[in-house]
Amino acid sequence: MIKEVSLMSQRLIPGLVEKLKRSCGFKFTLMPLLLLFLSSGGVASDFTSSEPLPEPLTLEFALSKATLADSPEMMNYSGRLQMAYARQDLTVSEQGVFVEINGRLRYVDPSKIVPSDKTNDSKLSLDIYKSLYDFGRTKANIDASTADIASVQSLYNDYVSSRKINIMQAYFNVLLADIIYNQANEAMAVDYVQLDKIRSRFELKQISDVELLKVENNYRKTRRDRSQALSDQRLTRHRLAQLISPGKLSANLDKPDLEQLHLLSVSRELKDIEQLYEIAYKQNPRLLASQHQLKSVRYKRDAIQAEKYPVISAHLQAADYARELGSSDKYRAGIEVRIPLYQAGQENAKIKLTMGELIQLEAEHTRIKQEIEQQILELWLKISDLKEQYSDPDFNMEYRDLYLDRSRALYELEVTSDLGDAMVKLTQAQLFKAKTFFELAVSWAKLDSFLGNSMSYYEH
Repeated sequence: MIKEVSLMSQRLIPGLVEKLKRSCGFKFTLMPLLLLFLSSGGVASDFTSSEPLPEPLTLEFALSKATLADSPEMMNYSGRLQMAYARQDLTVSEQGVFVEINGRLRYVDPSKIVPSDKTNDSKLSLDIYKSLYDFGRTKANIDASTADIASVQSLYNDYVSSRKINIMQAYFNVLLADIIYNQANEAMAVDYVQLDKIRSRFELKQISDVELLKVENNYRKTRRDRSQALSDQRLTRHRLAQLISPGKLSANLDKPDLEQLHLLSVSRELKDIEQLYEIAYKQNPRLLASQHQLKSVRYKRDAIQAEKYPVISAHLQAADYARELGSSDKYRAGIEVRIPLYQAGQENAKIKLTMGELIQLEAEHTRIKQEIEQQILELWLKISDLKEQYSDPDFNMEYRDLYLDRSRALYELEVTSDLGDAMVKLTQAQLFKAKTFFELAVSWAKLDSFLGNSMSYYEH
């Protein structure tokens, strides 16, 4: 659609200008500048790179960069996930076997009542420890670490979904910026034709300087609009490049066929709002992460409560002594029981801390749930409006196409010369249609994100 408008302007507007020259005898002193405006390709050369991306760039490829490993946010989640796994490994290791070698070098002055008179009291031993039972404390800690991992993974999934939405929005913004640039380019061309005509009439004393000033001001405004549109092209491309390939971007972007992509198209069915709420309660990544955090703190509370119970462990030892006494056993094997009697109030303090944390997390969970309900409702209403807008007969561009055909026919009959104005109206209609399609696609993607649905739109 973008290329069609640009080619149409290059093909038809110069003919209009030439016809006006022949029929009205105007002098077009700025004709080369006008044609330069119309033939301008906008921005392209600023975004090429030594390692080019696919040409043209597709939305499918852009979305594949959502998990860009070297992005700061991705590195942050990777680090958090790695630490969560490490804490789980540490907790699991408490149930494992601990093996150590203990040695000592010691000189003694033996007592006269000791049978041995050796002064060398060195010792070397191999000790093996294994926790046998701690009344659920280790299991609770393991369950807490598993919930922590699940929470980070849910937040990571939510972040990836947000990245895809941002990439999709940035991609569409580039396409819209191109359409707006073409519209501004053509509007300025039309205003320039009008300005040149008015100047010629002013030279012939047919209009006042006030009328000339009005048209000149209008032309300056459209020229500023075109300059702003060109800046927006650069800015939107830079934003997209930052998301998928910092420092480089394809010169051209492919316009996705959203009609063929059911999950982002107008034809997708919108469920009732209550159904969407129920799905979000079960699958929303942020809600799931909050639920896992609550589970983790509850498990940690259980582990703290289990600290008042005994810990049963096994101990094996093989030793060698430089000086053998009655207690110098070569081998030992036993079961040890450690029973805590008093902890100076630490247990109660720890439980109070976890209860306070639980209250905070429950409040946060309620806040997230309310926020998600509000956002889903807003999206539900927005999608409903966009679908209704699409079904409105006025949405289609048939009347604008007919207007363009009529203008072209009248132009050929030399009745009028409003073809440039017709092309501007056509471009405006295309912009409105593109905005509607793109806004609907982004709204569907946001809804999928809140519902915890898969956003692999291009997987077959």
